[in-house]
Amino acid sequence: MKNSNPLQGASPVTGMKYRLEPIVDLLTGDVVGQELLAGDIACPTWSEAEWREWYAFLAEEIPLLLPDLHPCRGQPGLLFLNLDGHQLLDWHIAGSIRSLRDHARRIVIEWTEQHFHDEKLVDVLAKLNFLKGLGFRIAIDDIGAGVGVDGLGRAGAVKASFCKIDGSYFQAIRDKGPDYLRGLCQHLSHGGARVVVEWVETEADYRLALAAGAHLGQGWFWTNSGPADGVGLQPAGLPCAFVEEKGAEG
Repeated sequence: MKNSNPLQGASPVTGMKYRLEPIVDLLTGDVVGQELLAGDIACPTWSEAEWREWYAFLAEEIPLLLPDLHPCRGQPGLLFLNLDGHQLLDWHIAGSIRSLRDHARRIVIEWTEQHFHDEKLVDVLAKLNFLKGLGFRIAIDDIGAGVGVDGLGRAGAVKASFCKIDGSYFQAIRDKGPDYLRGLCQHLSHGGARVVVEWVETEADYRLALAAGAHLGQGWFWTNSGPADGVGLQPAGLPCAFVEEKGAEG
């Protein structure tokens, strides 16, 4: 794994690459976890067999990666891993995920909107509940994306630990003010989920997400300006030394 920002890695056998993007507490600046994304820049277009190979690689890579994921308070960080409905039901991929059950408390399964089929919804929900029973946490991805199945519907179908507001949706409403987003954040957090806003790029984006009541953020605002190891990324206007000092006082 390269010590770059965002963090990157690759399979020594297949050459498949990944990158890690920090997910940051908007109030404290703590990195609570990292989202593992396929590809070094953008998501690749892979065949079904290549995706199976990808998750088989991750089943070996993730146990090696997890010890290095620590936010600045020294607590074990979470790893967010994307899976769509088709992948959740794929026998090969499901086996790779199950092999990570010893690390389940550190892994968050992000249920994405891709390859969603209404006729398989009951099967997908059963699989998600099975994974929750093993100790994995669940996140609802792509809320507000405007394509595929509605994220609010998926959020209502399963009790999730995290709900992620799609970056393109956030950027489309970024000029409307925090009141426009606050209702959605309140609705998503009503069941106990922590709300993550994606594509936070500027200080104004950060302050909008915070004012709207979101808990966590993800985007260029942190990956472009944070330190190389992705640890101790500060909120806008607060130097990391101040954040660490306040944490020591508390």
